[in-house]
Amino acid sequence: MLAAICLTRRSDFIHGIKVRGNAEFLLRTSESLTLLEALPEFETIRHHLRIIQQGRRSGMKAWAEKPTFIVGKATWRHSMLWYAGAIAHDAYHAKLYLDAKGDHDGTEPDADAWTGAEAEKKCLAFQRQVLLALDADETMIGYIENCAQNPTYQGRNKGWRSWLDYLRRWW
Repeated sequence: MLAAICLTRRSDFIHGIKVRGNAEFLLRTSESLTLLEALPEFETIRHHLRIIQQGRRSGMKAWAEKPTFIVGKATWRHSMLWYAGAIAHDAYHAKLYLDAKGDHDGTEPDADAWTGAEAEKKCLAFQRQVLLALDADETMIGYIENCAQNPTYQGRNKGWRSWLDYLRRWW
C-alpha cells in the first residue's frame, strides 16, 4: 500500500511554483526550493519557472504557456544542493527564452537565444552563482566550471539530432 501511495502522481504549489509528481518527488523538490527561497536569485527562478514536473529525463520547456522544468530521476534524487542548482539552471533557460521573445515583439526567438553554447554558458554561470550562495563545495563548483568550458556537453540543440540527443540523456 505504501508503494502505491509513493507512486501516485499529484501536484502542489511549493514556494509559488506548481510541482507535479509522486510524493517522494514533491518532498525532494520542496527541500530544494526551500534552499533556493532564501536567495535573492529565487525571484528570477520563481518569475520564469511555473511548473516543475517529474519525468524520465531532464529538460526545459521554456516555450510552454507555463514554462516547465521536467526533471529526471538522476537529477531529483541527487543531493538537494545539486537539484537546487539544476532548478536554477533551467529557470535561467526560461528567462533567456522569455527575454528573447520580448525582444522580438512576442514572436518565437531563435533557438540560439536560449539554447546552444552561449546560452548554456549563461545558465551555468547563474547555476554557479546560486551554488556559491548555497556554499557548494569545490568539487561541485569545479564540475560546473568544467561544463562551462565545454558548453555543448548536453548534445546538439538544432534539428532532429537535438531530439535524439535529448532522448539519450540519463539525467
